[in-house]
Amino acid sequence: MNKKRFTLFSFLVALVLTACSGHDKYVPIRMTEPWVRATVPGQQISAGYIKLQSSKAARLIKVSSPQAASVGIHRMSNENGMMRMDELPALDLPENQPIELAPNGLHLMLIGVKQPLKVGDEVTLALTFEFIDKSTLQLNALAEVRNR
Repeated sequence: MNKKRFTLFSFLVALVLTACSGHDKYVPIRMTEPWVRATVPGQQISAGYIKLQSSKAARLIKVSSPQAASVGIHRMSNENGMMRMDELPALDLPENQPIELAPNGLHLMLIGVKQPLKVGDEVTLALTFEFIDKSTLQLNALAEVRNR
């Protein structure tokens, strides 16, 4: 195939893939930098982190992963010099305000991890969001397993 035909063919394939991929759908939630902490042998819990931002008020109401029995939304806090961890029933995402789930703060707890998580592995996280009108949206994030 000559270069001109190949270029036209590539353009047509890209056009068809774009038309079929649903890129015209508006997704109000932006998720960036998802990662999960590597486990040590015998450890069946891990922590997950991600940056979230919604263009309209929403709540993160559920997280799941095929690689863990359950995933909870947790918050670390310092009370009188003691670190405390609490599970949250949901996490509010105010309109256009970035929320960062990071070490020593808000985070995801993966409980009952089914196999060791090694650096370089990937963990699928399914995040379910609820909006003011009670509609929901589930988005998947592929989180890289890291040491830090």
